[in-house]
Amino acid sequence: MFELVQRIEIDAPGGRASGVAAVPADHPALLDHFPDRPLLPGTWCLELAAQIAGPLVEEALGDGRFAVLAMVQRARFIAPVELPTTVHIEAVITRREPSTTVVETTVFRGGLLRARAELVFAHVGGATPAAIAARDTRLARWKVG
Repeated sequence: MFELVQRIEIDAPGGRASGVAAVPADHPALLDHFPDRPLLPGTWCLELAAQIAGPLVEEALGDGRFAVLAMVQRARFIAPVELPTTVHIEAVITRREPSTTVVETTVFRGGLLRARAELVFAHVGGATPAAIAARDTRLARWKVG
């Protein structure tokens, strides 16, 4: 699903990020998902939110550790998101501990709130150089978006 994020802007010192993702109605993984009324699955809303919030946490940490989604808390789906769609995602760090960071995320479509969730990220070290390079390449592409 990484190819769905088009752009990300990160303000690490301010603890905020925003991003845009586009989901086509004919994505291969969605072909049999609500065939009469194509909708974005809630799990995809959460995944896209995590893809915006994770890089925010990593840049805020600033020490090379990865942010791995560990828990979803208080997820609320306000309204369905019809496909195809472009969603705007906001992420704000609300709490940082030595081993975890909590991020409040919101998903909007057409300026209207569609979903919100509190995501908890674990801080994980020891990544291989190849994993770090892949992350950095993906993030550079999203920042240019």
